[in-house]
Amino acid sequence: MFYSSLCKRQIYIKGGTRISPISKCLSFLLNYSVVPVAVRYVSKIASDEHSFTVSYLVNSCGFSPESALSISKKIHFETPQKVDSVLSFFKNHGFSQTQIRILIKRKPKVLLLNPEKSLLPKLQFFNSKRISSSELARILSSNPHVFQYDLDNRIIPSFNFFKELTHSDDDRVFLAYKNYSGVLTRNLESAFAPNLAILREYGVPESFIMSQLVFHSRIYAENHDKFRRTAEEVKKLGFDPLKQLFLIALQALMQISKSTWERKSNAFKKWGWTDEDIVSAFEKYPRCMILSEQKIIAAMNFYVNTMGWKSSYIASFPYLLSYSLERRIIPRLSVVQALLSKGLIEKFNVCSVMTYTEKEFLQRFVIPYEDPYLLKLYEEKLSLSEKIV
Repeated sequence: MFYSSLCKRQIYIKGGTRISPISKCLSFLLNYSVVPVAVRYVSKIASDEHSFTVSYLVNSCGFSPESALSISKKIHFETPQKVDSVLSFFKNHGFSQTQIRILIKRKPKVLLLNPEKSLLPKLQFFNSKRISSSELARILSSNPHVFQYDLDNRIIPSFNFFKELTHSDDDRVFLAYKNYSGVLTRNLESAFAPNLAILREYGVPESFIMSQLVFHSRIYAENHDKFRRTAEEVKKLGFDPLKQLFLIALQALMQISKSTWERKSNAFKKWGWTDEDIVSAFEKYPRCMILSEQKIIAAMNFYVNTMGWKSSYIASFPYLLSYSLERRIIPRLSVVQALLSKGLIEKFNVCSVMTYTEKEFLQRFVIPYEDPYLLKLYEEKLSLSEKIV
């Protein structure tokens, strides 16, 4: 694009010397040191070519100039009529302005589809299923890939296959799609079959497989050789295929490489964990190894340095790392600490405190004491977390 656009034009230099647009273009650039000028010239051409697209995305869709420029690299149009019809289509079918922006950002080429021939039949099919229009808009805006696939040859067969395979209701098929677009856009039978066969060989209960397939479909569509190797590794670690933890460990190891395992291990070792502690924690709560290093460090710092707990205690109950520091750990432990300081309780079970639903927590640690300060403290900490988010 760079050289072809530039060399299509006659170029003159001081004195009227005429440079051939093809045979001497590159020689001119090299010998007369005008590359910076050429780059600016070509950049202006590119800018002009996409100026309408960028302007439209800013003025009609509400994108920032930076986002609009980024999107314009993936899509180009010079008139508004067709794109206007797509925007109107989504608005008329219950998509909010924000949802439309999300949809466009994730799949810009949707703007070039024919609303009546391509988009409408798909929405009609989805609306025929047992799912609310508001939920459908939320799912399709967050994962719009399905709009670019053929309804009869791909979407409908995939929908029916997944529903029958997992014995799921319609809403659970959409839930699976939200997590993994391949649920409605891939040949699922060929993707799932070899990996599910491995699990059945190991004796994993069918009910476990199907429940996990809804929430973690992507894992079960991974490369077959990698899936088999990982399943063997999980079994060697001592996980029982007859228990749910086997599949959870499999999902965790499928998502991380050896180098990632080492990085996470090093993050734990900084808090005094040994290799044995790490393996033990993984056996108890495999998902501890797919938490971000930032989350691991933040949670360990709070538990050890703020609460004064021993690092080994967290190794014994690694699922404590999974909770949100701002939305659950700090608000709840702040209330518990207040109760201790007031002498209203003498001890507490942190595992129970963290696993209670919010309603259960309030009923056990706030409401019975009829102390307005406790509820105020809890709500203040939650409010702080919302500001952080």
